[in-house]
Amino acid sequence: MGPYGHPVEGTKESVPRLTREAITEFFQTYYRPNNATLTVVGDITADELKARLFPHLETWAPSKISEEVFNMTFEKERKTIKVDRDLTQANVILGHRGVSRSNPDYYAVTVMNYILGGGGFASRLVDEIRVKKGFAYAVDSFFDASKYPGSFQVSLQTRNANAREAIALSIQQMERIRKEPVSEKELEGAKKYLIGSFPMRFDTQAKMANFLTQVEYYGLGQDYPEKYLSLIQAVTRDDVLRVARTYLQPETLSSSLSAI
Repeated sequence: MGPYGHPVEGTKESVPRLTREAITEFFQTYYRPNNATLTVVGDITADELKARLFPHLETWAPSKISEEVFNMTFEKERKTIKVDRDLTQANVILGHRGVSRSNPDYYAVTVMNYILGGGGFASRLVDEIRVKKGFAYAVDSFFDASKYPGSFQVSLQTRNANAREAIALSIQQMERIRKEPVSEKELEGAKKYLIGSFPMRFDTQAKMANFLTQVEYYGLGQDYPEKYLSLIQAVTRDDVLRVARTYLQPETLSSSLSAI
């Protein structure tokens, strides 16, 4: 369990226990200028920003905020959770421990996951489960890389009768990418897409604001837009094989199935 084991919106058990005093205390503790990032994008100069906005923030006092220390725990062996529902389609999620955004292997993991299941029709999971077998309309994999390690997940929807075979195929592809190097064609295709689509992250004002906030939050540096291309381009077939063996753990995979 860790910080992501507690939904931000709370649960039906935790929300009724909230008090006005607890909410006020949380606000006064964490809503501080030294715990905030201000991002402004648009037709405004630095001088205009200082004149219009800064006077409203001058009375916002900083405060010492204790650094949280989390004891992160994850499942260490395979586990299956079944939810019986009166549906003809099974919803399947397979997952295990992922990586944090600060992990130095993040970019190699990004390339590896694109080839495995993050690349749509260019990915192995879609090719095997949708194209060849026709088991699912959509199947994908992703690493939820945040401040702290999140999860790795494979998600798909399929007919109940095909669920177990679809799960077996997913695990098979995880094991395959851990055993043998990906092809040069797959590697170059992944790099080309990731580099070519990168500018789409900040092609509107809203996206630019979000992008810059994330860069600051994760401490990526103001030169990150220039560095990203070289970081992706530097990934090799050996890197993909190494991170697949390190961060894909089919032996500890947890499965969640509904309508089985």
